[in-house]
Amino acid sequence: MILLSRFLKFLEWLENSREFFYFLSEPTGLSAIAALLLYCPLQLLGCDSLSATTLACTVALTLFCLLERPDF
Repeated sequence: MILLSRFLKFLEWLENSREFFYFLSEPTGLSAIAALLLYCPLQLLGCDSLSATTLACTVALTLFCLLERPDF
């Protein structure tokens, strides 16, 4: 019975992680990943925390707009 309950918890975790990875594959998730991955290198290059955040968010917003390509 313990094995079955652990297996069910594993299946629940697997379902939740599948939804999370699906979110990361959408444009919103991709832009969030870009912002998080650019923040640390920008700080290592000498930017202060506020500038690194601003630059990373600007790149993420640009990436999001390029991925969505709204029709006007």
